[in-house]
Amino acid sequence: MTRPENSLAAAEIAELYAELKHFYTEPPSPVITSADERALIQSIRGRTSERNRTNLTRTSAYLEFHCACPEIHWALLAHLVSRNGGYSMTDLHASHIGPLLKKSEKEELFRLLETINASIFADAYPQLLLYEESKKRGRDLSYLLPAFRVSSFMIPIWTAFFKRGNRGLLTAALITNEQSMIEVNMLSEPETIQPLLKPKFILQEKLGLTYVLFPYKKRKTQKKFSVTGLSVSGFQSLDERIHTGKRLYHLLYSKPAAHQSILSFCKQHAHTGSRADYWPHLFSTEESAVKAVSPYLETVWPEKQWMKPAASDWYKKLGFPEGFETPERAVLKDLSHEALSSILSLAPLSALSKKWNR
Repeated sequence: MTRPENSLAAAEIAELYAELKHFYTEPPSPVITSADERALIQSIRGRTSERNRTNLTRTSAYLEFHCACPEIHWALLAHLVSRNGGYSMTDLHASHIGPLLKKSEKEELFRLLETINASIFADAYPQLLLYEESKKRGRDLSYLLPAFRVSSFMIPIWTAFFKRGNRGLLTAALITNEQSMIEVNMLSEPETIQPLLKPKFILQEKLGLTYVLFPYKKRKTQKKFSVTGLSVSGFQSLDERIHTGKRLYHLLYSKPAAHQSILSFCKQHAHTGSRADYWPHLFSTEESAVKAVSPYLETVWPEKQWMKPAASDWYKKLGFPEGFETPERAVLKDLSHEALSSILSLAPLSALSKKWNR
């Protein structure tokens, strides 16, 4: 397991910056592809579409890729963030939050979460598959990225990674790329941002209900999982989302023992969207007199066709992200009590609302 430091020398960073700025001023020319390359492009598109059906299929796809290519740290981070996205989706129907929301509010928030989740996957997964194919063929295929409408920012990034293998820099670039992509193509649109400005979403954020949690065990003999992670706020801010992504990356890879424990959880516990995945002693997928209800994702949100936002290259609109490679740090600590208190903080109100509406 490699830690997330960026180890490129100053001269290598300067060379990469020059290449990135070249792609900003001069977009890549259209690529003339061979029959073999066209077949590869079609195959990657098909595989991406197949795995982009639901939060469950996306989350498992990230983990499968990471197991095949563990040097791509971002894939494991994406798997865990996608898991948390699934928990947020099922929370909309969970006993501690669901009764407080109208059906239309649940659907609106689910549509937002699903579209962000799916849009990131549609952009990132072809990059991962193309890298995997590059490894198999022993040559860099990143010149084919425009065929998947990936930002021109990522072409020199993948080329540099194929040459030098700097994992921290690639992860920082992918975090920057994906958050910038949804900023330009989704979150700058008034109809998309509207649910985030509503009092109930703001209340959830203020109460710390927007946690990203990583289950782990502090000791091998520990029976129940603890959780570490971050309380996420300022979702409307691009800079804040990027900083949060980098801090989560540091948490995931900075402590080898914790990293291995988190990875073991991911491999041994299939993602269902229910918080019972990591705390079965506190959450149940069915009605329970003693546990909070956190249902399976597929039982409350059947597969739906997600709305694809208009795609444009964020790099041309936002410009060069100076210092994107700078790492962030976070202290790994047990957040179990704090996170549980926040997750269940609305439970009394939910119970009252449920009784009132009977």
